[in-house]
Amino acid sequence: MSYQTRIIQEIFDAESSRHSLPGMKVYHNNFIENGIRALSITFSSVFALMDEGDFRALARAYLLAEPKTHFDWADYGESFSDFIMTHPNLSEVPYLSEVAELDWLLQGIQRAEDKTFDGESFGLLNERDPNELVFETAPGFALARFVFPVDKLYQLAHEPQLQVEGETRSIFMGDLNKSMRDAINSEQARSIVVWRPDYKAEMLNVSDDVKEVFQHLHNQDSIANIFAAFAEQPEQLSPWLTEQISQKRLYGVRSTH
Repeated sequence: MSYQTRIIQEIFDAESSRHSLPGMKVYHNNFIENGIRALSITFSSVFALMDEGDFRALARAYLLAEPKTHFDWADYGESFSDFIMTHPNLSEVPYLSEVAELDWLLQGIQRAEDKTFDGESFGLLNERDPNELVFETAPGFALARFVFPVDKLYQLAHEPQLQVEGETRSIFMGDLNKSMRDAINSEQARSIVVWRPDYKAEMLNVSDDVKEVFQHLHNQDSIANIFAAFAEQPEQLSPWLTEQISQKRLYGVRSTH
């Protein structure tokens, strides 16, 4: 899907001309091609939402501006979101920076250390002071803030049924366009929870009424703080807790002492 971003390539052309030796040119070209491919994998949503030629030019410029300092290409690209945000030719698509931020976040979650669900540990809730307990969250659990509806943009980039013209895509695009207009008009950041229940990262759009609760989880605050967040609506605590366990956002309970 092309957004016609018209990325300039002068930086790449100027840098490339410095490599006069044939062997160095081959090495340089191979490095650039490997880097473009790696960035297209790490930032797969950005790649899907841009014209391929535009993405390649953007990736080239980034590779030349931000030298690779890690052996593994999967560790490269932490500042890609900031690079997109400050790129003068991308001012008309400001949401791409946040999509890149989400891609990088999901990349980290996919590589997070595995955990084992410990159902028996929830029994500590009946045995110990909640001030001395914290919830063990799923691998990569985090709470992130975005202005644009990055969850919908991620869907647009990856769900096959949205890649073809038809009623499903038409309805989705109408909803997405409305969400984009609302984001631009309000500039109010929304909260999204990301986690990896099994082998694939997932995300949840969090409403304002439970944002505080998920913030406590993200901060690894005590379970007492989480219980206190339901003080005005105590009947909501049990359903909330059941949902977090069933969706594998919580993997257990552990003591802080």
